[in-house]
Amino acid sequence: MAQCYILLTLASIAALSTCLQLRPHCSQLGKYAMPSSDQRMVLFTGVEALAPSKDVGLKIVYECALEGMGGLILESPEKPYNCAQSLGIFPLIFEIDEGTDVNAANNAAIKHWENHIPNLRGRSGFGCNYIKEQGKHRYICLFK
Repeated sequence: MAQCYILLTLASIAALSTCLQLRPHCSQLGKYAMPSSDQRMVLFTGVEALAPSKDVGLKIVYECALEGMGGLILESPEKPYNCAQSLGIFPLIFEIDEGTDVNAANNAAIKHWENHIPNLRGRSGFGCNYIKEQGKHRYICLFK
């Protein structure tokens, strides 16, 4: 009987491990990755805390592909946000003056989005990126 409980516990842990994300790692994106893993973690935890739960209380998952797409958009001088929308991906953007400390800017982005993220029901994944250019901190989070 004890073996059945152990087997059941291990099976549950294995099933849940694919749903839980403790620290997204997207370094394979190279120059399109978020500049700082600490910054990624701040945005990840902030967005995840605000996101509506999916079925059975599971939260939205972080997707490196969306982080990379955000990096491509931010890198482009035209900032083609509508390209993501044409693919069914919803962008949230934020910018603040460069004089602001980057940690304060991260928190300001989450604060700015706090009324929008809970309304993104049905979205299964997200990814965020950041660039500092032309005297601004610029953020994008993409939701699919």
